[in-house]
Order: sequence, then structure tokens, then C-alpha cells
Amino acid sequence: MSEIMTEGKKAKLIDETVYNYPYVVKSNCLYEMVQVKDQVVPMKLADFVPTLISEITRDDGTEQKKMFKVGAVHKSGIKLSEQIVSADEMQNMKWLLNRWGALGAAQPKQNVLSKICHAIMLTKGEVKFETMYLQTGWKKINGEYVFLMPTQNSPFTVELQGKLKNYSFTEKGSQEDLIYLSAMLENSFAPQCVMLPLLAVTFLCPLNHFLKSAGCEPKFVTALIGKTGSRKSTLAALFLSFFGKFSASDLPMSFHDTANSILSNIYYLKDVLTCIDDFHPSGMFHEQEMKSIAQNISRYYGDRIGRARLNSKAELQSSKPPTGNAIITAEYTPEISVSGSARYFNIELNENDVQLDDLSEYQQLANDGVLCGIMQSYIEWIKNVYLDDESAFVKTLEDVFLKYRKFYLDRLCANRIKFHNRTPDMLAHLKIGFAFLLVFLKSKNQINKSELDKFEKVFDEIVLKAVSANAEIIELENPTTKFCEKLKSLLDSGRCYVEAKGTDSSPRQKNCIGLQDDEHYYLFADTTHSEVRKLCAEQGEHFSISKNELLRQLRKEGLLLSRTSRNTVSVRDNSNTVVNVAMLNKLKMEERLSDDLYRPTAEVG
Repeated sequence: MSEIMTEGKKAKLIDETVYNYPYVVKSNCLYEMVQVKDQVVPMKLADFVPTLISEITRDDGTEQKKMFKVGAVHKSGIKLSEQIVSADEMQNMKWLLNRWGALGAAQPKQNVLSKICHAIMLTKGEVKFETMYLQTGWKKINGEYVFLMPTQNSPFTVELQGKLKNYSFTEKGSQEDLIYLSAMLENSFAPQCVMLPLLAVTFLCPLNHFLKSAGCEPKFVTALIGKTGSRKSTLAALFLSFFGKFSASDLPMSFHDTANSILSNIYYLKDVLTCIDDFHPSGMFHEQEMKSIAQNISRYYGDRIGRARLNSKAELQSSKPPTGNAIITAEYTPEISVSGSARYFNIELNENDVQLDDLSEYQQLANDGVLCGIMQSYIEWIKNVYLDDESAFVKTLEDVFLKYRKFYLDRLCANRIKFHNRTPDMLAHLKIGFAFLLVFLKSKNQINKSELDKFEKVFDEIVLKAVSANAEIIELENPTTKFCEKLKSLLDSGRCYVEAKGTDSSPRQKNCIGLQDDEHYYLFADTTHSEVRKLCAEQGEHFSISKNELLRQLRKEGLLLSRTSRNTVSVRDNSNTVVNVAMLNKLKMEERLSDDLYRPTAEVG
């Protein structure tokens, strides 16, 4: 609302010396002193007096952009609303009419807009210089590390948009509050197999900045999998409340958002935890859309990459990759590529796992700011204990990462647990988050050494068991594995058959999908692909990969043989007709479907 600045019935007059020469104020109007022949005379520029209130540097962690806060008083005495204007907008000054309407009209003279801009920049008086940070997390300011977060009474201004505004800190937690954190290590409101990995990824977040410096940034997403009613969104909101105040109804992002908006948001959430909620597709199109987002999320976090974009001037903008860690909530594990699935650490949540009475207590603690107070204490502890010597801390993180990765690699191989190349890295990162949490609690006398060792052992058992369960999902989601499995099912059930190659010709039945000899299947690619898709659809599964892409992947993984650059070969069938077929190695197919240890190559990952 515009405000009338009056003293009685008279408008308050602005001091004529608001500006440096050559600009002056007369009767609440802006003038320029110009030389006309032998005289210096005032030339009116505008029926208002604009002034510079502050210069704002908007720092998003990658770029710094200047903004200007401008105020003005009209000649009528109306105080115009303060405006924050970009540097580009200041150069063309078209914002005057857009923001202030008729009251912001300038005189119709040449170069008058550039002169008004110049006058604003020559405002006398106290102009404030402010920095507004658009990204959370660790940042070195004036030689000292600061953890940026919207915080009341903080000397640093941090601005987040939309639902990201729920990220905030209040006051540092007390020593007494830490008892609630240590209680979460036990079977509090959810089983340890759920609680410990969630605690691990939560307390890993403030270490991300330094892990990146160590060359071992976390590259995975935590997936909380549970049916409707399992309270997965509520649980995710509770853990996010270590960094603000969240509920199941106001999580920062969801699978109903666009991939672009998700990518934009996750860049600003550095060194904190976020959530993309509700992977629950309904209908084929909706499913493909959500699967695409799930695939993109796995790629963004799994490779720590952003999306290349051009600005309005067709200039390539700086890439803005994810900078924190994420949880997704889902009804079931997203059916995406092998490499995509391998970037997810899955936590299964059963219907009755969450104890509602105990959960309600922690929800109240979250609402009272106790959880984010605990996180502040943890962040302060990291700063006080480790950041006096940043290089030593980074080296320690690197050494610990390599130690944990080798530990899990050895355990996975010794226990003959199927795993992807990325898995030891993922487990090492989770272990780092959990280990730092335990050391923090021990330093605060919340747990002792024997309890620390006990929780570490339990944690190792939990994550290795989770990997074993997840390996089956990853392998089954491999389209080539699924193809082999469904092909075997079609042949074993008699629903389809293959002719013995080289036998006497007989009328080919409709359900014939190829030929065979002792070593190979010679499959009619179109027919086989169609039958596999039909079987998947009947079993409530989706097999969306195209025939050509399937053949390419089968060949890449050594299951499909070809003597040329093509993925099919020409053979003569039992009627001596030349047919194009996909030549599938039977032994390779059997190995794929066996229970032998299967570790995808680096090419897959």
C-alpha cells in the first residue's frame, strides 16, 4: 500500500541535497543541473525522488549477482513501495513503469532513464551494503567457516524460496536434549534397520563439503520404501526436521514436481537433507513420467551433475549439481536402469514398523526446535574439533572413506553378497555419517566405548543385509536379466516354443519364437520381444525397453552373439528360408539366471 507522507496538510519536502552533483531535488521532483549557454539551470527528469537504500550481493554458491533496493517519494508526498532491482533492470530502467505504474513515469526526454539511474547511484547518505546467501551449508567467510542457514538474529542473511523456507535453525540444543538423539539408536519409534541408516544419512550431510574436498563426495540417494499407511512420509519429515520444521504435508519436493524444479531446489540445499516425496504412479503415462524423474534424481546425485542451461542471452550458465543428500519416499522400488537402481540405498518400511505414540513425542520435539537444535550442536562440534586444521580433516575423511570402502568390499565378497560397483562407496559414506554421530555422542558422554562398538556392529549387519536384499532388485531391474527370466518362463511353461534347428520341416505354430541348437537360441526378435512384454504386463510388471535397445544391451553384456556390426544374424530355418534372428548364448543366459556372484562391470555403472 502506498503511504502518504504528510505533515498536517502539507507534503513532507525532500532535502534538495539528497544527491551528489549534478542532481538536485526541487518540490519533491528530481532535476539535473545542466549547462545552457552561460547558465546552469535545473532540468526536470521525474515527478518523484528515487534513492538508493542498499546494494545487495546475492551469492548462490557459484555466482554473485548485484541487486539494488530502491525507494522513492512522489511529488504528491506518496511514498512508493521499495523495490529490489537487478543490475540488468537498473541499466534499462523499464521497471519504473512496471513496478510503480503512472507514479513512476519519467519525463519524455532523451537519455532521461539512464540519468535517473545515474542519480540513484549518486544518492548521498548511508547506503547499506548487504550479502544475501541463497545456498545453505558450509562457506568460508572472512577466513572462517560458517554454516549458513536461515536463522533468527544471525549476522548472515540466508534466503530460500517456496517450501524450502521450512529450512531454518533456532537455538543451539542443550546437553540434556542429546538424550533424545542417543535414544534413537535403540528401537525407539522404528526398528534399528530403519533408524540407523536414516540417522547415518542425516548426520552425513554436514560432512558433504569436506568429503567433496577429499575427492569422495557421496553419490547416492536413500529410498524409504513402504506401502500407503506405513508413515514413510511422516518419518522422512521427522529426519528433515533436524534442519528445520517439516511435516508429511509440507515436504520440500515431490514426484509431482518437474525434474527442472527439483534440480534447481536441490542445488540450494547444500550440506543438508532433503526429500522428494511420493513415488506412487497411477496409469502408464504417469508411471513413465515418475520413472523418468526417479532416473534423473539417481543421475543428479549419483554423478553429482547439474543440467546445462542457457540464460536469456544464450550464454551457458554454470552447472549447479546437488550439494546435499536426499531421501525419496516410494510405494515400491522405482523400476529404472541397473545403474540408476545402484545409486539408491533402499530402506524397507513395513506397515506396523512405526510406533505412533513414540513417534508423536519426537514430532513434538521437532516442532519445538529440539531436533534442529541438536543438529546445530553437532555442526558446532565439527567446527570446534576439526576445522582448525581443514587440510588434516580432509585427509582424515579420505583415509576413513578408503578404510570403510575396503572393509565393506571384503565383507561383501566374503559373504558372497551380490553387489554393484558403487555399493562399497555408498556403504562407506553411510558408515562415515554414522561413525561421526557416534563419536559426537561419545564426546558428549551420551554413550560409552562399548556402546559405540555395539552400535557400529549392528549398523554393519543392517547395511549388509539391506545390500543383499537390494541386489536382487537391481539384478531383476536389469532389462537383460528380466528378459532372460521371462524367456525361460515362456519356454518352460510351453506358452512359447523354439524348434530344434536342422530337423525336418513341419508347419510352424503361432507360438514359435525361434530355433535352437545345443549352444544357442536363434530368436525371432520381434515376436520374442512382444511375448516378453505381454507376460510382464500380465504379471503387473513393465518392460518398456525397445527391441533394438534390448538387443544392443544383450550384446554389450555378452549374451548376444553376432559376426557383424548388426545385432542379428542371418540363418536358414528348417524350411530352408533365410531369416534374421537374435543369437542368444544358452550358457551365458543360464549363468545370468544362476545364483552365482554377479558384480556388474564398470561399464554398467
